[in-house]
Amino acid sequence: MPFWKLCTIGASDYLMPEREIGWGRKANRRNEYMMLISPDVDIRNPSDDEDAPTDWLSLNSLLWATAEYAFNEKDNITVSDTLDMGIDGKYCGTVLLLPEVFKSPSIVKCYVSEHKYISIFQVMPITRELLTKKLKKKANGIYWLMEQFYTHDDYKLIESKPFATL
Repeated sequence: MPFWKLCTIGASDYLMPEREIGWGRKANRRNEYMMLISPDVDIRNPSDDEDAPTDWLSLNSLLWATAEYAFNEKDNITVSDTLDMGIDGKYCGTVLLLPEVFKSPSIVKCYVSEHKYISIFQVMPITRELLTKKLKKKANGIYWLMEQFYTHDDYKLIESKPFATL
């Protein structure tokens, strides 16, 4: 199992504005975010080990920026949303996914009362190349981008590449 981190900086404390998502449904208004980091990424803490690399902190920064995005933009973000952070480097932003690497869908909802819950989304870093291809595909780009990480056949998961790498 990869290292994963639930970024709980209070993102779910922010009640996002209402957002229609189609067919009379509305997006949930409270989210938390996680990123699955490849076991190949050395995530030793530089304050504990002076030889520890710090390049993994860029992944951490993307996770935090995603968690703060809705509040900063006064917007509602939900699954399949792509956030262009305008960053130069390997990754320019993130896409929100359902964390399908976990076999149980219960991980995506944290109930705070009988009918109220916090959505938990997987944050996947994306390159400028992926973002550009997604935008060229217009409406079909949403599912195309998601399939780059979780491939389905008739709604059944057949392949996954769920880990953030450097």
